[in-house]
Amino acid sequence: MKKPHLFVLALAGALCAAPAFAQDGGGTATLRVDVGSAMVSNGGEFVSASSGTQVTAGSRVMLAEDSRATLVYPNGCTQPLSSAGVYSVPATCVAAAGSTGATAATGVDAGGLATVAGIAAAGAAALATMDDVEYVEPPPVSR
Repeated sequence: MKKPHLFVLALAGALCAAPAFAQDGGGTATLRVDVGSAMVSNGGEFVSASSGTQVTAGSRVMLAEDSRATLVYPNGCTQPLSSAGVYSVPATCVAAAGSTGATAATGVDAGGLATVAGIAAAGAAALATMDDVEYVEPPPVSR
């Protein structure tokens, strides 16, 4: 009878770990100004930004003429900004083809994959314990 309690405990652990995986990176990136100058806007006016500035998903980065910058995500994936213009900061790295970033090489979010795998394992454990109840034949029916 302890197996259902173990299942509930495993499921609770998987559900508690899911937000930790979801918060990995938190939709922020670090702006690295490689050449020239950059400005950042969080919905208001653009302000000057230097290398190391943290930018959140949805922010906009504006590069001046002859400027280059890179968005560096916590998982190591990078997104180059190579020409003058305004760029929107995505929540996850959208690396160019052929880059060597962590998510760019496989196209898989490791934290999300771990969460799904944990939930699948908990579901498999639940299904495995469903057959542990012994069958008891019912008493004969009398007329």
